[in-house]
Amino acid sequence: MRTGDIELRHIVDVDGQLIGIDADMVDASTLLARAGRGPDRRVFLVRAGERTAVAPHQRLRLSEREVLFFETVPTAMTWVGASPFHSRLAA
Repeated sequence: MRTGDIELRHIVDVDGQLIGIDADMVDASTLLARAGRGPDRRVFLVRAGERTAVAPHQRLRLSEREVLFFETVPTAMTWVGASPFHSRLAA
C-alpha cells in the first residue's frame, strides 16, 4: 500500500477496519489510537479463531506477509472470569 511518499508495509485489521502501519513493531495503545478507538478498550489478537489478550504496552511484531486481526471490547467487559465474547448455551 502506498500513500504519497509514505510506504505502508504492514496491514492490520482492527474491528473490521484495515489500517496500514510502516513500523515493524506496534503495541495495543498505538493500535487503539490508529483505529480511532478509546484507550478504555481491551485488545485481543485473533488467530485461527482463537482470541489472545494483548497487554496495553505489549509489543507485537508485524509481518509483511500476513494481515493480523484484532478485536476490541470495553475494558469493563474483561473482568476476571467473564468472557467479553458472547457464547450460547445448548438447550
